[in-house]
Parts: sequence; structure tokens; C-alpha cells
Amino acid sequence: MTYGRRAGELHRLGRQARTLELLSRASALQAIPAPEIEQLSADRRRIVETVSRLSRASNFREQVLNGYGHRCAVTRLQLRLVDAAHILPVAAPGSSDHIVNGIALSATYHRAFDCGLIFLDDQYVMHFNADRETELHALHLDGALADFKASLGKIHLPADRREWPDARFIRRANRYRRIPAA
Repeated sequence: MTYGRRAGELHRLGRQARTLELLSRASALQAIPAPEIEQLSADRRRIVETVSRLSRASNFREQVLNGYGHRCAVTRLQLRLVDAAHILPVAAPGSSDHIVNGIALSATYHRAFDCGLIFLDDQYVMHFNADRETELHALHLDGALADFKASLGKIHLPADRREWPDARFIRRANRYRRIPAA
């Protein structure tokens, strides 16, 4: 979709061979050293960076959803409502777009995971954050909490053990989100 909206700009700015080569590398998920990007004009740099970011995101999503069989790791539902969530958020230092830093979650559990309402331990058990539960009770925003918590526990994992979440990402994510030790 992004390409379609920006095709004219891409082709107008991408006539130079160097820019086309960088766009090809970006879409092929190849790393482009910063000095190479810095040589481009601001418009071309933005386009190459956007193509690179979108290509990585698409590849990450595809790997995670395929690894988990398009099933939410918590509820095991498919229904084409599953997201690829980063365990260690993209904004955190050391985050990556590798499947071992990903987990397939339905939209509600994805949001709950991202805001620290639920968290994963390094034994692959999803927990509810007790501190956040206290906050929800105090604010009277705990309706149907028991139903939400009922799905938590040992998560569904990819068939290929090499695609399981890396415990280092899990621990770092919990520290990043200030999750109390489980």
C-alpha cells in the first residue's frame, strides 16, 4: 500500500542507480550501513529508511505468525485476528525483528502485553501483573477480569524449538516494562 501511494515519488527519486540499489537491498532485508544512507538527500534517505522498516516489519510478522501457526499463544485462537508482537519492544535498546523476540497474540492480549498488564516468564507462562490488577480494582475497571485471566498460563509455542522466545528477551522485556519478579 505504501509503495502504491508513493510510487511516483519512488520512481522520480529512484532514477539514480545508487538509490535503486539501496532500495533493493532494503526490500531484501539487507543491512545498510549508516554512512551509505547519510550520503543520500533527505527525501531519498526517508524513502530508503521507510522501505527498510516496512520490509523488516512485514518479514517479522510473517515469521512469527507462521511459527505460531497463526494462533494466539495465549488463547490458541486463529480467526485471522492474531498480531506479531515484539517481546522486547522495538523502542528498547537491543530489540530485534527476529522470531525469537516475537510472540503471536490476539489484539487484546497484544495490547495487554505491550502495556505490562500481562507478562511472560522464562518458563513460557503468561501471568497477570498483580500491581496492575490492584490499580484496576481501585479504578473500578476490573470488569470480566476473571474471564480475561482464565486464558493465561503456559503459552502455545512454535513446533520448531529454534523459534521459541529467547529467555534473554523475556527477562529484558520484563525489566524494561518494570514487571515485578514473578
